[in-house]
Amino acid sequence: MATRELEAKAFRGISVLIAAKISKEIDASGSKAILYKNDESADASSVLDVLALGADEDSKIKVIVYGDNEDKIIKTISEILTDGAGI
Repeated sequence: MATRELEAKAFRGISVLIAAKISKEIDASGSKAILYKNDESADASSVLDVLALGADEDSKIKVIVYGDNEDKIIKTISEILTDGAGI
């Protein structure tokens, strides 16, 4: 298990495209990841769960990853939250 506090730096926070990119990466990894914003949690493999967090730009997001390559997955999620999935 790996845990890290991240910040959603993408313009306007987590959009549908960002949530989809995170979900795709988690599904491809075969690992499980949970995102937390305040008292809300989301299964990172579910686009709707991630969107339901309502994370705006500069929101603090806690990520917990279970499985193989945990640090790599957290790094990937961090990049997506920062770069906005290339959008």
